[in-house]
Amino acid sequence: MPTLKTPPNTPVGSSHLETVRLAAAIALMFAAVHCAPRDTVAQDAVRLGSKVDLNEGLPPEARGITVVQNLGETIPTNLPLTDSDGRAIKTGYVINGNLPTIVTLNYSDCPMLCSVQLNKLTESLNQLDLQLNKDFRILTVSIDPKETSRRAAETKDKYVSVLSNQPAAAQGWTFATAKQPIITKLADTLGFQYRYDAANKQYNHPAMLAFVSPEGVITRYSLSIDFPPEQLKLALVEAGEGTVGNAVDQFILWCYSYDPDSNSYTPHAWRIMRLCGLGFIGVLLTALVPYWVGRKGNPQAADETPRHVSDNRDNRNE
Repeated sequence: MPTLKTPPNTPVGSSHLETVRLAAAIALMFAAVHCAPRDTVAQDAVRLGSKVDLNEGLPPEARGITVVQNLGETIPTNLPLTDSDGRAIKTGYVINGNLPTIVTLNYSDCPMLCSVQLNKLTESLNQLDLQLNKDFRILTVSIDPKETSRRAAETKDKYVSVLSNQPAAAQGWTFATAKQPIITKLADTLGFQYRYDAANKQYNHPAMLAFVSPEGVITRYSLSIDFPPEQLKLALVEAGEGTVGNAVDQFILWCYSYDPDSNSYTPHAWRIMRLCGLGFIGVLLTALVPYWVGRKGNPQAADETPRHVSDNRDNRNE
């Protein structure tokens, strides 16, 4: 590297040093701008008022993949489907006004998420004391319009075969396929937003369980991979609108409220406090009512004066 030489007999004055320092400072600033991390540059741009996309960590194919919770919407019962046995059915075959239904949207050739979701669901179903086809039903519709009934049947066998504690699972869990317009209609009703990734030949989609009343009204969602059996039961009892579970289950549901932030049912503090207060009053009444009834049934007991008190009064009068 060539070195800078000062001409002979030329003193290195302050002006020359200032020029060198200024050049070095400009070089350092240039390197800092071009070598700075992208986040730092973005932050500087924001401070200067520039429009910057700060969501660069989310790949484009994953944007918009979510569930809009359409609580209160009603699933049409006339949507045509084809079940895993190749029979032409409609959504009303499952959502028929008798039992609450869990609705899921998946597809058999999903590389990972669908398998994880349905495996977790079967684990919870095996621990659930409610029974498929007796207390509730499940409808799984493929979001792949090219999926065949035979492929859907293979998927159904895979999951039904592990439901050892659900003897009527084959009758209570319907796997179905549909044409694209029907899939779109059902997905839009459920608020299920997904997208086909042509590059990877797969569907990008969220995990979702939708709990539907016997009449087809969406009452609750579960958007997590794991579905604890106690949460599953509360959601089914709520969707059943009094037709599922016993009086104890209804009472437990009354003591809980749904927390959308945690996506689960949590104890309702105010209701529990009221319940404890009522219980305390009940205990007091149970203890005091027999005493009051006994006093009322024996009027002389209230007017009866102890004998030694009466004798003392007589002595004072004398």
